[in-house]
Amino acid sequence: MVRRGRSWLRKVRNLVVNIRELGFAEAARLYRYRFSERYHDWRLGIRTTGVIRPAEAGAEEHYQCYEAAHYRCLHAAMQYFDPQGEQDVLLDYGCGLGRAVIVAATYPFARVIGVELSEELSRRARENLRRAKRRLRCPRVQIVTADAACYEVPPEVNAVFLFNPFTGPVLQAVIQRLHHSWQRRPRVLRLVYLYPAHEPNLFQQCGWLELDRELSTADWDGVRMLAYRSAAP
Repeated sequence: MVRRGRSWLRKVRNLVVNIRELGFAEAARLYRYRFSERYHDWRLGIRTTGVIRPAEAGAEEHYQCYEAAHYRCLHAAMQYFDPQGEQDVLLDYGCGLGRAVIVAATYPFARVIGVELSEELSRRARENLRRAKRRLRCPRVQIVTADAACYEVPPEVNAVFLFNPFTGPVLQAVIQRLHHSWQRRPRVLRLVYLYPAHEPNLFQQCGWLELDRELSTADWDGVRMLAYRSAAP
């Protein structure tokens, strides 16, 4: 009982500090975001919040730290993909603890694939997937432990999601593999890229992809979410 009282006292103190440092409006937005994230995790029965640095996950250079995309962004991306069942397969690069994979699997995709370099994060993603199983609509969901730069893109993949999982030569290798997959089996390939607005966007240099639209990130400042479609083969 004493420990619970101390916990609440600490939370009240943190609230006061945040209001003093950020102002009431910014503090309110911060707490609304935190509540929303925890609520949606709770509703799905999963744990995907927090930040995990590359070194903690055993990742190499050019791999970014793990932080889950906001739920509102994920639903905006899935609504853009608008899956219609057996012909739609989604690939999530750098799936981390599995939030994007699980959210995608609540939509009627035929298959959802998450690719993650870290064995530990993959294990935790599979555990989250097991916990959320009753709420999923997609019949086939898979977490693959693999280096994205070497992962062979299945020819049936027609939707790709990336939340800034890696940069530089790793991202270039992934783009090349996506391009080769599209060349081998020409198809309408849609891609949503969520990334920090101040960082370069290598997809802008892809002549085989055309910018379709910019998706809303709600009140998540400092990021952009761009939707691309493959050009006519």
